[in-house]
Amino acid sequence: MESALLNSFDQFKSETGIPQQAQAAHTSVNRILSTTVAFLSMVGAVIIVVTFIVYPDIRTNSRRIIVYISISDFSVACLNTVGLYNPAISDSKLTCKLQATLTIVAVLSSFLWTVNLSLYFYMTICKNISTAAEKRMMTLFHVTAWGFPIMIAVFAYGLRGVGYPRDMVSSGWCWISTDKPWWQVVLWMSLTGKAWEISAYIVISVLFALVKQEMARGLIPRRHLLTPKALEVVKKADRKFKFIPIIFILLRIWGTIRFFRFLAHHPEDPPLLKWLVVLHGVGDNSQGFANFVLFCLFTDKIKEKFKLGCNSVKPYCFRISNKNQVLDSQSTNFPLNTTSDLSSYGAGDFVTLTAYSV
Repeated sequence: MESALLNSFDQFKSETGIPQQAQAAHTSVNRILSTTVAFLSMVGAVIIVVTFIVYPDIRTNSRRIIVYISISDFSVACLNTVGLYNPAISDSKLTCKLQATLTIVAVLSSFLWTVNLSLYFYMTICKNISTAAEKRMMTLFHVTAWGFPIMIAVFAYGLRGVGYPRDMVSSGWCWISTDKPWWQVVLWMSLTGKAWEISAYIVISVLFALVKQEMARGLIPRRHLLTPKALEVVKKADRKFKFIPIIFILLRIWGTIRFFRFLAHHPEDPPLLKWLVVLHGVGDNSQGFANFVLFCLFTDKIKEKFKLGCNSVKPYCFRISNKNQVLDSQSTNFPLNTTSDLSSYGAGDFVTLTAYSV
């Protein structure tokens, strides 16, 4: 498989003076794949934002956090694409430094808002915080998820940490300049991305595991009291909580692997693995599209709104048989009064949260 992928790359010129990692990052294969997934991510992020604006009944705090994640992911995909088609060969290029600085803000904001989403579910489901505490928590989220990235990016730009990375731990875009002592490069890479990324892996996984555990513990003694529709809601929410950390890690892990390879092979450059460079470019640009699939296509309420909107334009856009309509009405389309059936059993709060806002 690896040999087939390697054979699909363009032939490199032997005496270009450009590092092998940078050559691999700017091949047609990486550009096409990275640009494609970046475009899908931007479209997916826009759809998430538009649905939030158009449909007032989904404007909950959890969905609002997802919108902020989408704005960050849109920026990441856009900036990475700009960097991919605006290659630099030194730190002297101003556009390279600006793109790297803005990318740091977007990437860190995406990490922090994703962590905030997991923390929000933990506090509302496991700790059952009050509405006033929830408002204070949202204010704190804004300060941390926007303020910290901007502050770090400004310092990185002002102290000349950003620039041409030779694509040691990037896939075609500018990030941290490698034209400085090795320990400084590692420090800047950690402060502007990798330390936050690895921390996000751990925090998100732990918090969503605790949320799933709390949901299971709360429903086990009441399972025989809940309706089939309510149980289906909880099962779907449980699956979604499982996929959020898994997808996040699977998409970002390729850049983390390249970072550790960069550390392990010091003082030499890490050996070139072209497939890893490509997966890094695809993964880092795919988060917006993955969130669209998870929070729109896999969310019944949003899917139903898509169907209604399509049917209003073309009545037969979604042609469903009578049998399927019956099945859907019994298992997947939950009316808003479903939560009233659950609240008397003490399970309504988090079922409402997961079924109608995520």
